[in-house]
Amino acid sequence: MKRDNDLSIREKVVDLIRNKSTSLPTLPVVINNIIITAKNDKTTAADLAGFIANDQTLSARILKIANSVYYGQPKEIDSITRAIIVIGFKEIVSIALGSEIFKTFSTKNSYNMIDMNELWKHSIAVGFAFRHLEKKTRMSFTESAMLSGLLHDIGKIIFILYFPKDYEAVLEEQRRADDVPLDVMERKMLGIDHSEMAYLLMKQWNFPANINLPIRFHHNLSECPFEHLNMATMINIADYLCHRCGIGFSGNLVIERHDSAITGLGLSIESIDTIVHELEEDRPQVDGFLEAMA
Repeated sequence: MKRDNDLSIREKVVDLIRNKSTSLPTLPVVINNIIITAKNDKTTAADLAGFIANDQTLSARILKIANSVYYGQPKEIDSITRAIIVIGFKEIVSIALGSEIFKTFSTKNSYNMIDMNELWKHSIAVGFAFRHLEKKTRMSFTESAMLSGLLHDIGKIIFILYFPKDYEAVLEEQRRADDVPLDVMERKMLGIDHSEMAYLLMKQWNFPANINLPIRFHHNLSECPFEHLNMATMINIADYLCHRCGIGFSGNLVIERHDSAITGLGLSIESIDTIVHELEEDRPQVDGFLEAMA
């Protein structure tokens, strides 16, 4: 049997997950209840609103986000029930999950490897870019767009919180290498990248496969199960778009454009340039969404 010091980071992570370690972050009870409630086909808008209303802070945050420019509602939404009716059941579930995870992790980090505010801004911008891609491709993953953006880099936060020295070495080595993407450097030095880390954590949280798997493979499209490939590709391209625009910062110094992924969604390189312009105009909305999440 290996001693703990002899285990790779990947082996340590898998052990933590397998043993359901209490040292890993857990979701608040209200969020677990929402996940369970959302999975029940018989759940009504009133049922969901009742769970959310039990947490006044969460309720206020959801209403603030629902009234942000991102959702573009002409009239103020003044109740959770109204928000569910107007914005949609699954979208409100996504807002609740995303905002609660944001709150959980925004208060934990005491390291300065990656600016957390900039990382969250990047993640929110990925949600915006995802929406633009939906419009261009006429594909719809509406309930997953912002949640996918918020969670696609959460593995980096876990590395920073639980393996700070190891991850600082990864970031330093990437700075020296200059031309190696961060996920590649993570796999080389840790045996696991941030997308797999996110996947393992979300599995423990009982997140559905339609969120888990696209995030798991957004840097490794060739291995993505076919039924999740379009969404994984959207996250990949949205990630690239936000880096190109420089909205926030994810810690990755090298971003590759995968032209085959772009054309695989039926897009042209020219259409990507158009989305870049549209995303640039979203900067104030991204800042507003981040403020609403806080």
